Amino acid sequence: MKKLVWALLFLILFSSTAYAADSPKFGVGLRVGHNFYQDGTLSFTGSGATGNVDYSNKSTWIYGINGTFKPNENFSLELALDRTVKSQSDFKIGGTSWNVGDIQQTPLTLTARFHWPIGLFSPYIGAGLGYYWNTFSQNNDFWNPAATVDMDNSVGYHVNAGAEFFLDATKNLALNLDFKYIWNKADMTVANAGAGVRLDGSMNLDSFVTGLGIKYYF
Repeated sequence: MKKLVWALLFLILFSSTAYAADSPKFGVGLRVGHNFYQDGTLSFTGSGATGNVDYSNKSTWIYGINGTFKPNENFSLELALDRTVKSQSDFKIGGTSWNVGDIQQTPLTLTARFHWPIGLFSPYIGAGLGYYWNTFSQNNDFWNPAATVDMDNSVGYHVNAGAEFFLDATKNLALNLDFKYIWNKADMTVANAGAGVRLDGSMNLDSFVTGLGIKYYF
């Protein structure tokens, strides 16, 4: 991990010094996309009906705002705040899918991106991390109405690739096409205090996200 941090710092420093002639820019943008969750298996342990259950979370829209610091044409840091539309979560039990509730996420992410500009076209690759505020709205047609189902907030990591397409010669206004893969896991708790039941598990919320946005650089 330390070697990775030092390597990243070296690349940032090299990028900043090797292209010092470039003027730093700040950008603000809007982006909308689609979030494709990966299926998985959840293992419940505790004082209730423990065991494994397969699940799937439906794909959903994601939208948000972002800000970018670009010290030169070859490196940028993007801070983004996004929100997903509610995604239906299904448990697969005995060959039947059951709607157990809806998941909604609000991620705050920081991404380091390395660019290779070609005229008005600037492809990039990047990596980063994020903090995810998670909400689970339980479906009481499946759960005991006396039970509460909670999903903790989580930390995730991601890699991405994409490109900016500048619409003017001054490179102030750009369209952005972005592809991102996210690794993210959130702890879940099912509790029924009156019956003395408590179940604990972790749900993988790994996802592939496609995004289309517009950004203005100052």
